[in-house]
Amino acid sequence: MRDAVRVCSRSPFRGDSRSVLLSLVLLWSGCAPQAATDKLEKSLREQADQQAESRILRNLQNAMEGLRPEKLGIASGPEQAIAVLNEWAKGAKAEAEKRGEGWEPHRPHDLLKSLPKEWIEQVSLEHFVGRDAMYLRDCLWASKATKFAAGDAEKDLDVVVNLFDYVIRNVVLTPPRSRRAPMGPFDVMVLGRGTAVDRAWVFAELLRQRNVDSVILSPRRPAGEAEAASDENFLVGVLFEKDILLFDPTLGLPLTADAADPKSALPRLPMSLRQAQRDPNLLAAIAHDSGEKFTLTAAMLEAPQVELICHSEQLSIRMKRLQQELSGENSLIVSDLLEDSEDQPGLWSRVAKHPAAAWSADDVAIWPYPEIVRESAMRMTPEQQKEILKLSQSLAAPVRLQRFLTKPDGRSFDLEFAKPERIMMKRRMEQVMGRWSDVVPGYLAAQLYDVDPPTAKGLQIVSPDGKQKDDLSIVSATESRSLRLMLMQPEYENVRKLHLLAGDDACFWLALCQFEQNRLQAAVDQCVVYANQHSSGGWVTANQSLMAMALVKLKKLKPAIRALKEIDEDDPASGGHRVLMARWQRLLEAAE
Repeated sequence: MRDAVRVCSRSPFRGDSRSVLLSLVLLWSGCAPQAATDKLEKSLREQADQQAESRILRNLQNAMEGLRPEKLGIASGPEQAIAVLNEWAKGAKAEAEKRGEGWEPHRPHDLLKSLPKEWIEQVSLEHFVGRDAMYLRDCLWASKATKFAAGDAEKDLDVVVNLFDYVIRNVVLTPPRSRRAPMGPFDVMVLGRGTAVDRAWVFAELLRQRNVDSVILSPRRPAGEAEAASDENFLVGVLFEKDILLFDPTLGLPLTADAADPKSALPRLPMSLRQAQRDPNLLAAIAHDSGEKFTLTAAMLEAPQVELICHSEQLSIRMKRLQQELSGENSLIVSDLLEDSEDQPGLWSRVAKHPAAAWSADDVAIWPYPEIVRESAMRMTPEQQKEILKLSQSLAAPVRLQRFLTKPDGRSFDLEFAKPERIMMKRRMEQVMGRWSDVVPGYLAAQLYDVDPPTAKGLQIVSPDGKQKDDLSIVSATESRSLRLMLMQPEYENVRKLHLLAGDDACFWLALCQFEQNRLQAAVDQCVVYANQHSSGGWVTANQSLMAMALVKLKKLKPAIRALKEIDEDDPASGGHRVLMARWQRLLEAAE
């Protein structure tokens, strides 16, 4: 009994082990009433349950933290985040079973039965897999972006139009199928270039975070034909209240019914599908203004092909279970099931039974593009990987000069460089996350990389035998000019090219940041700087288009028209530019 007394006198808070505490209960059971023992056992069980729940919650928080867009692939890897997410799922399932709330099996929607078996396999997976990391990162970005991209809009319709305009501004249109490398919405935003289908997908993901449904509308295809002949010949239909509003990612404009008699400089009242079907002249007017670049007609949309914008991740059982845990300040939408639940209709029902649906339930299919991209991204070919590296080349800047290696002649040098710092990547990530004012100093610095080549803090000059190392500083304009001349040697062409690309990107992206902050005159001024300094740069068309948008918002329609007229007629976005110029010309004529 002395041993029992001795143990009872020790503090129970010295250890965290549940087994130690249970032993303590057994020892106390000989010296305490049964009621007290039962009470203690219950308390210990509750404490253990709380600790388990806390551990499960930490796993979820850690996983989502590692998947944040500005961290994934930079400060954290997808494998680690997915492993922690699976640890969370394992713990959450065990706790649910302990409470008698076992996770129900998944029953895929009948619509999936018409798709390849890989779809059902992905949808039915209970554990998280590698491709989920990119999807969750995209959701985290879209959840934040839908707030700052909406601007100061208060009305729901204005929010939708602002989100579309944001995507068009930030994703410069490239020709159909001009890119082979698969990229999801966030990757497209970071690179700032994409096809019309990329724009449509990004727009749809922003809308989803606002609980707004959208579909792909295109002319009906013959049975068995998987894709339209051109990925330009489609619209995004936004299911808004009792209408379906039409947006064209190729023109880069909401389709409006006021083309002949515009009510505003920029389109703000999208045409509905009903309007387009009932009055053929509305689409015909847009086709005329676009120089026949827009080819859809009312007859083509009379019984359109209707496709849900979704893919296997958001339809999966694992995302449904994850969705139940994402609430409060950090809430975001990761699950959007086809099936109806007890308290709300699923995606299929919301689209198939929409009040303005010009289709039957059997006509609703799934748009294959997002799933093709998600699957392809996990199996990229060497050629596709090279394409990604080329597209993102400038984001590796700067590459700082680290050493001057004196040659045996004692009069010339070889240059040794540090590893790429990827500061441009960090700045670009911040811009895509809406931190526009934060990136301005970094972009200003990047514009000088070629004029004032970046050097490492511990810059050294090394003797031919490598024994003598002296610190060195490049401070004067003459020294910078000499270094710039050295970098023009063929062996350093890649470094100089990298910095030229970074300066080109930074100059245009700076103008874009000014526009997003509604600093319109500053945006125009920066566009002028770009036009003067980068006449052969990679953003010439985008720069002129951005300048025109800023000028219109400043109510300067004539200069805006001149800005768009400078764009090559062969540019993929020229149809939309033509529509806008015709619109602005009519406003000018009406004002005379």
